[in-house]
Amino acid sequence: KMVEELMSGSCIVLEIRAQNAQAVFRDFCGPADPEIARHIRPRTLRAIYGKDKVKNAVHCTDLAEDTTLEIEYFFRILEN
Repeated sequence: KMVEELMSGSCIVLEIRAQNAQAVFRDFCGPADPEIARHIRPRTLRAIYGKDKVKNAVHCTDLAEDTTLEIEYFFRILEN
């Protein structure tokens, strides 16, 4: 179901550059499950815009170590 959702429409990809960008953006997005986000982090993107675990409004890198891999994938591999 998640792959179907990812392929269902347009996608906007952002590369955020700042000190601790991954941690700050992850905090801004909130918990991956919007239902949980609405209870414990109601002002986050997922709490406000997410519908369920699949349609949770936004993807952010889970681990700081993965940021380079995801940037490479979205901005270099997919472009070719």
